[in-house]
Amino acid sequence: MRLATGLAILATGVVALGWWARAEYAPFMQERIALSAQTVAAASVHGVQVTVSGRDITVSGLADGPVEQGALIAALDGLRGRRVVVDQLEVLPVADPYVLHVARRGGTLSTRGSVPTEAARAMLEGEGVSGLTLAAGAPDAHWPEAAMAGLGGLNALEEGHFDLSGRSLSLLGLARTAVEEQAAHAAVADILPEGYDFIAAIDVLDDGTPPAYQLHYTAEAGPWLQGKLPLGVSAGDVAAALGLDDIDDGARVALLGEPGQVSPVVSALAPWLGEVETLDVAVSPGGTVVDAGFGAGADLDLLGAALGADLARASDGLTLHLNQVVPEAAEGSERVHALSGRTEVLSGGYWLPVAGFAPTVQNCAENTDATLAANRIGFVTGSARLDARARSAVNAVAGVMRACVMAGLRAEIGGHTDATGAAAANLTLSQSRAEAVRTALVARGVPAEGMTAQGYGATQPVGENNTETGRAANRRTAVRWIE
Repeated sequence: MRLATGLAILATGVVALGWWARAEYAPFMQERIALSAQTVAAASVHGVQVTVSGRDITVSGLADGPVEQGALIAALDGLRGRRVVVDQLEVLPVADPYVLHVARRGGTLSTRGSVPTEAARAMLEGEGVSGLTLAAGAPDAHWPEAAMAGLGGLNALEEGHFDLSGRSLSLLGLARTAVEEQAAHAAVADILPEGYDFIAAIDVLDDGTPPAYQLHYTAEAGPWLQGKLPLGVSAGDVAAALGLDDIDDGARVALLGEPGQVSPVVSALAPWLGEVETLDVAVSPGGTVVDAGFGAGADLDLLGAALGADLARASDGLTLHLNQVVPEAAEGSERVHALSGRTEVLSGGYWLPVAGFAPTVQNCAENTDATLAANRIGFVTGSARLDARARSAVNAVAGVMRACVMAGLRAEIGGHTDATGAAAANLTLSQSRAEAVRTALVARGVPAEGMTAQGYGATQPVGENNTETGRAANRRTAVRWIE
């Protein structure tokens, strides 16, 4: 009886001790597992959360890709005393390649690419970089420093972009001067982490060299600029010097040095734009070089003297080259003249305006009179040699006469002089000049059989011969149309 009672008391004590031990040990195990689990969580990139209930572990939050997810679960699963591990992780996608692109144009940033952490995102957003996607796959923990290095280099430029791909950083853009170019390189070098590659392709708006620019012109394309204009000089200033509203601008403006001005040679060339087929002007500290190309029929000797005189008054350090331009187009081809806007046809190697009227006697008379009034056919004093500017005037008249003569009308080319000198000499000179104009028109494709030449000397004045203005009006070429 006593033994049975004793055994019962002993059994009750053992059970009570077990319950007491269990009550004391369970919290100890939970705390121990929780501490170990927190240690595992602390090593995660985005700071995952773990909770422990008894010996069950639940992990949640953001895993930095499948690799970190697997590593976290394996580490938690290996904790001593745990029972189950519940995976509630959100797994970030992996970006491969891991790229960040940031560009700046006109003060506006545009971005695309990935960012490894919210902390890195906040750091970049503080610099105006937004719109990035949170993604795993960054090459290392120093990637945000590399991104800030690229941004520092970009901020030193006028415009450009940088690309950070893996551990390679490239910076491209425009620097205002060489000082800003060096600043961009230094901004990257100062904070770019070790192990990252860096390449740069930076153009400098002003490299410190003296201004030197080129003006180009063709009758088909019009004028355009290249090179470096002086400080304070714009393409609009060059256009205004040429008497134009606009010019195709491919030049940059100096940012260093003393303020400059448009070369006086440019202004001196303005009256010649309608005469030339091509024009190339190079303005540099060493002087100005002008290459002028004229079309068929150009008297290069007279043109050289006349153009050279105009340009010499504008500049002492001038080199002038003249050449004759041979059209590459086929006979009968048409083009639009860039300055006048008129349509021209190639006839006999000459570009002639296309007549825009019905060829009747009245229309032909009105149009030739108007053309001759606007385009004086001049001669070298005392001779029948067409002067330097006569070629373009004859072209304009030929455009009208070609249409009229080809329509079956006949024209008389009349030569007239003032009353200076002997009447017989004036009559002979006027005949020679009329014949010279007729010959020039025939060369331009006006049918020879439709034209005659007649000299009138001073017998048909239109002005007073006792004034220079009157005498100049009397020295003229006239056209009379006959059905």
